[in-house]
Amino acid sequence: MQPNYIISQSAEKVVLRNFEGVITSYPEPQNYVAGRAEDYFKSVYPEYEKYKSNVGISAVMNDSKFNLVPEGLKRLDRRNKYQEDQAHSSLKDKRGKRDELKEKKFLSQLQKSTGSGDQDKAPGGMSRCL
Repeated sequence: MQPNYIISQSAEKVVLRNFEGVITSYPEPQNYVAGRAEDYFKSVYPEYEKYKSNVGISAVMNDSKFNLVPEGLKRLDRRNKYQEDQAHSSLKDKRGKRDELKEKKFLSQLQKSTGSGDQDKAPGGMSRCL
């Protein structure tokens, strides 16, 4: 983890920025002993809780926001383009053809192994439900 990815840290969580600029937080482990540094901070700055903010990094730190996503994030633009493009296809669109080819291959191997056109038995003599 490079230092410029760590934006802020408290006793409860760490706020990070990834390579795309997305800012998010990760909680400390459940058995982590929190509050040691908090007590010291409160003794130095006793009124800091009055000035807590719900904007920017502070909002991520106090759970007002889950993450901050920069405007114009290319990943989100690509996702929207694919959803709007009628010509776009994904591997999900090709599952039917994949299953058809797998079945054809299975039946071909079945014929070779049994030496006949009996398609109710799988290779090795096991029955197969189609």
